[in-house]
Formats: sequence, C-alpha cells, structure tokens
Amino acid sequence: MKKRKEKAVLANLLFSLLVVIGVTIMYNNTHYGEGISWIADETYEDTPEFAGQLKSDIDDIFNYVKYKEVFETNGKLDYSKFIVRVADGPGTTKDYTLDEMIRHAKSQGYYLNEQFKVSGGHPKESSSEDMNYQVLYRAYEPDFKAVEPGDSFQSIDQLSYEVLSHLGNYYRFYYRFIQNPGNLKFEIRYQNTADDYKLYTNFPGKTIDEFKSMGKYLYVTGEALYVDSNLTAVPKNVSSELEKMNPYNNGNYHMTVAVNTSYPYNDAYYQAAESFDQMRLLFIFGMICLALGILGCAATLYMLVLFTGLAEEQSPSLIVQRIDQLPAEISLVLYLAAAGFALVISNLIIYKIIHLFLASEKWYYGELVLKILIFYAAGVSAALNLLKQYKSGRLWKNSLFHKGLMALGLYFKDHRFTTRIMITYSLFLVFNVVMIMAFAFLLFTYSDLESRVLMGAVVVLFCMLDLWVFHQMYKNAWQTDQINQALLNISNGNTTYKIDIKKFYGKERELAENINHISSGLETALQEKVRSERLKADLITNVSHDIKTPLTSIINYVDLIKREKIQDPRIQGYLDVLEQKSQRLKTLTEDLVEASKASSGNLKLDMASIDFVELIHQTNGEFEEKFSLRHLELVSELPDEALLIEADGRYLWRVLENLYNNAFKYAMEHSRVYVDIVKEDKNILFTIKNISENPLNIRADELTERFVRGDVARTTEGSGLGISIAKSLTELQGGELRLYIDGDLFKATLAFPLKK
Repeated sequence: MKKRKEKAVLANLLFSLLVVIGVTIMYNNTHYGEGISWIADETYEDTPEFAGQLKSDIDDIFNYVKYKEVFETNGKLDYSKFIVRVADGPGTTKDYTLDEMIRHAKSQGYYLNEQFKVSGGHPKESSSEDMNYQVLYRAYEPDFKAVEPGDSFQSIDQLSYEVLSHLGNYYRFYYRFIQNPGNLKFEIRYQNTADDYKLYTNFPGKTIDEFKSMGKYLYVTGEALYVDSNLTAVPKNVSSELEKMNPYNNGNYHMTVAVNTSYPYNDAYYQAAESFDQMRLLFIFGMICLALGILGCAATLYMLVLFTGLAEEQSPSLIVQRIDQLPAEISLVLYLAAAGFALVISNLIIYKIIHLFLASEKWYYGELVLKILIFYAAGVSAALNLLKQYKSGRLWKNSLFHKGLMALGLYFKDHRFTTRIMITYSLFLVFNVVMIMAFAFLLFTYSDLESRVLMGAVVVLFCMLDLWVFHQMYKNAWQTDQINQALLNISNGNTTYKIDIKKFYGKERELAENINHISSGLETALQEKVRSERLKADLITNVSHDIKTPLTSIINYVDLIKREKIQDPRIQGYLDVLEQKSQRLKTLTEDLVEASKASSGNLKLDMASIDFVELIHQTNGEFEEKFSLRHLELVSELPDEALLIEADGRYLWRVLENLYNNAFKYAMEHSRVYVDIVKEDKNILFTIKNISENPLNIRADELTERFVRGDVARTTEGSGLGISIAKSLTELQGGELRLYIDGDLFKATLAFPLKK
C-alpha cells in the first residue's frame, strides 16, 4: 500500500508538471488571448497578421512607384538627377544631385546597412556651412509626407540624411520584390495611349487570371467602382492612392496584387505561414498536455483519496506519525507555515534562478507558477492529512474545538434547562459587572496611552462576550424551533420525520433523540396497523374467493332441482328460500371483494370526461320504476347546462347505484327522495336525501364503516357495505362523500372538481 501511495504521489507530481508545461506553451504562444477558434477556423491567409503584412507591402508598392519616378531615369537609377534645391542666402539658390547628397552623407559617416537602414554618422565640427538652409524643393515632395513650415529650414547634413533614408527605402523594396523572387506579385499600369503608358511590376507579361490563380489577390481598375478581391480585409486606401498617382487624368489604369499561397519562395509570407503552423501545433500540443495533466491530476488525487488512511505495510516516519496525531487546527497551521517558509525561500533564492533563465517580461509568470505549485502541494498535503484523520475517526474527536466544547459541556450536561439558564445568566451578569467596573476604574483613574489601550481591550472583550451569549441564545432558539417543527410534523401524521441530532448538543440533543424515538415508535405502530389492514383485506378476498366456489355449486343445484318441477308446495317453498338466501350470500360475497379492492385502491381506473348532469338523468330513469314499488316519489332539481367532471364512468355509476339503492331500502314508504346538483366554486355537489323509515340512532361517520347499517333491526336485505364501497370508490376518483343525519333525515353529498 505504501509503494502504491508513493507511486500515486509521484504520478500526481508528474501530471502537475504536465499541466504547467501545457499552460506555459499556450501562454507563450503568439496567439494567446485569441481563444481556440483560430485553430479550427483560420488559415494564415485569414489572420490579421496576413492582412497587416499585405497592407504594409501595398503601401511600399505605392512608395516604390513614387521612388521610381524620383530616383530613376528610363528605368535605371540616375545619380545625376536633381533631388533638392536650397537657398543658402538672400536670392541665392543651389541644386543638389542625388550623387552629391550621397557623397555628403558619406562624408558625415552615414551608410546603408544590410537592412538598407541609415547607420553610422559622426558629424564634423560646426562651421559656417552648417547653418540652416531654407529647403525650397524636394523631388520626393509633395507625394511623400507633408512637412510643417518650420521643417523647411534644415542643414545640409540633415537633408543628406533624409535623402539617404529615402534611397534606403527604395533599395529595400527593390531588393525584396524586384531583384529577388518573392511570393508577392504586383502590377500597376497607367495608360494614355497604346504607346504612352507607365508600367510598374515584378511579374511582367501575366494576365489577370494568372494573378488570380496564385491564391489571394486584389484587382482594382479605374473603370470599376468595386474592388475585385478574395481577401478577408481589403485595404481602404488602394483606390484613392491609385487615383492620386495617375499621371494621365483618366480612368484607364489598374492595379493587381497577388500572393502565391503555396509559398514557393522563402520570404516574409513563407516565414509567417510557417510560424503560424508551428504556433498552431504548439498550441494544440499545449492543450493536449493541459487536458492530460488535469485528467491525470484528478485520477491520481482520486487514488490518493482512496489510499489515504488505509493500513500500510510499513509504518510511516516518526514525523508523519506525530503530525497525524496533532489536532486538525495545529496541522493546518503547520502546513500554512510550511507554505510560507517555501515562499520566503523562493523569494530569496529560487526567483533569482528563474530570472537567469527567463526574459524580464516572463518573470511574473515564472514566479506565479512557482507560487501556485507551492500552494497546491501544501493544500493537497493538508487535505490528505485531514482526510486521513477523518477516516480514522480522529478529525473531530482530536480537534481543539471539540475538546473545548467537551470541557465547557461538563458544566451544563447534567443540569435541568432552568438550572442551565440560571447558571448561564449568572455568569453573564457577573462578567458584565466586572467588565463595566474595570472600564470605569480605568476611565476615572488613568489617562495615559497604555490605559486607553487597555480600556479598548476591555470594550472589545465585553462586546465579544455579548456576541457569544447572543450566538448561544440564538442556537438554543434554533434548536427549540427544530424540535417544535418535528412535533408539528409528527402531529400532522408525518411519522417518518427525523431530527438531525448532529447539530444539537446538551439537553436539547437528548430531547431531540427522544422525539426521534417517538417518531420511530409511531412509524412502527403505523406500519403494523397497515400490515394488519392488509392482512384483513387479503383474508376477506381469500375467504370470499373460497366461498364463491361452493356457493356457485349450491346455486346451480338449486336451479337444477327447480327444473324438476316438484309438485309438493312445501318443498317448493324450501327451494325458494334456498334460492333467495344463496343469491343474498352471493351478493354479500361480491360486495366483500369489491369493498376490499376499493379500500386498498387495487382498482384500475379509466378516467374520462363525464357530463354529471346527464348521468344523474339516466340514473333517475333507471330507478324511477324501482322507487315506485315502495311508493317513493323521486324529486330532482338539476341544472340545464352540462357540468363535466373527470371520473371512471363504471365506478361512478356504482357509487350512484349504491346511494340510490340505499334510499330505496331505507326510505319511508309514501315519502319523497330529493336529488339535486349545484355548482359551488370549482366543485360540483350532488345531493340525495330522504326520510328514514327506521330511527337513525347512529352517527354519520359510522355509516361509512364496513358492515354498519342504519337499519339496526336488520329487517332489510342490505349487507352494510354499500356506503363503505361508495366512499372508497369516490375517493379513488378524486371526489368526496359526505353524510349528514338530522333526526330521521338522511342526506348524502358527492363532491367532484369541475373540469375546466
């Protein structure tokens, strides 16, 4: 186990380093901050870097056109061309050629380096020739950057430096795009006539289609108002620059720029595309390292969580044993101190080593990574230590907080509630009096700074005690609320409700445990009652089923005997009694089974929308003739509109049939049976009432019990199950059956929710 834990620690360390490597690769990527969409969606040609490079090169192309007109004659560099004109005195001007300005710049030590930038320079001592000359003409103005009026006064040295800079720009472009092959091809053509035109290109003799076939292109003509291009971003100044540089003042010109995206030449575009692909691969590699590192850290941490606290083959070192036995609070302080010590050592030594290997702009990142690793190692070690104590059961028992509570609880554990309150309040009162007296003594006796500080400490201690007492009172009140809530739930029938006694202490904990015991006892008693009711229902069902088989045989044999047409009237009378009693026994058996199913809810309902008014009309029609046998008049008051309810038609009919049969059996002859339907709020109320033939010396709630009849003398054929069955079936369908008895008046009311 120890070796496996050591392997898990080593693996976690390696995966943590993998996370650092992945984050470092992604952080130092040139595309850091752009998210990850550029990896899947972009190519180098779609990046802002490509658009920026192309715009810069197009600007250089326009500058080259200008430089070509300034420095060349008939397509060749002309050193004898006049470049500048200056006034070196009142009414005195002098023209300088390109060669003169170059030689003057050389005399000052200026030269063009390998990048065609002006370098060097060691100005000679001041003389009368170094005075500021008024520059009257520059060959490269105004096409180039406009100058302020004050800039028109320059020395010859400054002017020669300026000319040499422009010449370096001309050489740089010529070297990049004319002299050496590159991936950027361009052509600018201004045409006046077939023989009079100006052409600037590094890709002569090619058609527009050949330019377009290279990859990314830009085609602008003076005759069209739009730019033909497949670039992601088209430079905005192309048309205006072309028009501004047009020497013929007509629309017969065009500019074509294309970049060969296969990059056959090693130029800036090739290098940028290679760098983009490398950055993409590095970023993907960094993402993979990060994902694997996170998954590996999670897996190894999970393994460490499993291994921590298990029995080890060899006992750990003495230091680890002592740390594990320390209280949790002290262990956390030690790990925090170790992290602080590691940060101090890092600040004194390791940061200096990091600075040796990283550039200054990366120092913060390196220091941040080291800090995170230190806190990660300290945090994981502390968490595993706490987990080990938790698994061994020492985390709470060995903590200083628990020991303090246990020591404090000795003074209150075995006292009554009133005694505890008295003791607590007495201590609180004594402490408050002592604090007030100490504060008053210091206030009126001493006035130095130390006394004022001590008075502040007394006030702080006084406030802390009051807050602590308030907290204890609040905890006691909260525990009382929880106990009250538990009693309320249990009184409402929720016998499964339990109090979480982990948050209780002292006498309140004992009270909460006793309430939980009461809840468990009530739940056990309720389960026993439910089990008893279930056994009763099963017994009724089984006995009824066992009775039905011989009863069916009796009914069949009685029927067979009656078919023999026995002439003896006495025997015929016996057979009639047998048939009557067997049919009654059959009805009673069926009622028993149905009552058992209805009370247990073991019925499959087929709920549908039913017009209750129409159903009562049909029921009245069914029972009018039957009621007339006992001279009962059916009086009904039903609404004209349809009232819909959600119920099972078959079982709802059985409910109504039981109620009507009850009225038929027990109503006084030559009386009336009243039936009405009313709509009350969102419910439909059906009422049937009659005058009982026999005195009703029974409560209404007893009539809903099984085998209870209003006919105490049992002179009728009832089984005592009809009302009970009706009540169970009504409740299964979401309704309610209410019974009312007022003297000899019997009234039954069915309530069902009105369907919207």
